[in-house]
Amino acid sequence: MSVSVTRRTQIVGVVGDVRRDMEGHHYAEKCSVFGIREEELAAFHRHNLVTRPREFNQSRDRYQVACSPWFAMRILGSEFGYFLPVMPIGGRVDSDAGERRTCIFSLQREIPV
Repeated sequence: MSVSVTRRTQIVGVVGDVRRDMEGHHYAEKCSVFGIREEELAAFHRHNLVTRPREFNQSRDRYQVACSPWFAMRILGSEFGYFLPVMPIGGRVDSDAGERRTCIFSLQREIPV
């Protein structure tokens, strides 16, 4: 007799630009978070973070959060159990404003069945 195991997950994306002004000084003041639920947006507000848009709307796929991508991931991980199942995607972007790197993180959490 075979047993079927269903594993349900939820995935969100965090995208941030990291720039380097001097050697060893890296900055990432904001990030975009994709696919979050209303309670996850409320968690950012509990940490006194500004989001755009501020109000949750089911039809929105992205929220800009005024914090580094690492702080956003720390909140999602510690409060909701998200983790990084794979390494982030990153790439160098050359612009008139200087060198920066775009990092794309896919976070995942298991949903109880």
